[in-house]
Amino acid sequence: MKRVLVIERDRLYRELIREWLEAGGAEALWPHAPGVTRADIDAILVDVGCQQQTHSILTSWRRSYPGTAIVLASGRFFPGDRANNAMAIRLGVTHILAKPFTRGDLWAALGLRATPALS
Repeated sequence: MKRVLVIERDRLYRELIREWLEAGGAEALWPHAPGVTRADIDAILVDVGCQQQTHSILTSWRRSYPGTAIVLASGRFFPGDRANNAMAIRLGVTHILAKPFTRGDLWAALGLRATPALS
């Protein structure tokens, strides 16, 4: 089971992401959850408020979780924008998700598939 550390400010998005991750056979983990270690994390989904914050946020997460896949999510990115793919490469992240994103977008970014009950 893939374990995803979710860094999201909005409570409703956190709940929706948790449901979608579980439906995709993954587990949502939260910062500062008791007993969670670096070894427990397969990927990090980070909400960024503005692009100016992105570099400092990425530096912090890369330092804390070296080699872990990082997916950025923000309402400041544009859906379907090819520039997002170029930006992901430039920033060294796995994927960029423009909010609002779909369950399928989230699953694709994290390499998840529907559990048999949902297929």
